[in-house]
Amino acid sequence: MSALLFASDPRCPQCKDSGKCIECDGTGINTHLNENEPKCKNCSGTGECPSCDGEGRFLTPPSEVQNLGVNKR
Repeated sequence: MSALLFASDPRCPQCKDSGKCIECDGTGINTHLNENEPKCKNCSGTGECPSCDGEGRFLTPPSEVQNLGVNKR
């Protein structure tokens, strides 16, 4: 059996369909008070999920789903 890159569920596994960065909750502000960087390191200050570019889902058509060839034993 092999794993698929984008299974039948197109929702982004990182932001769970919200499109917001999970580190800063979409604010773009670094929430770690012990760091000097004002921008969120995960999204570079955009507030958008870096995995799906803020879309909340992967828009890859089923015909372009890639087979990773990962075998389960």
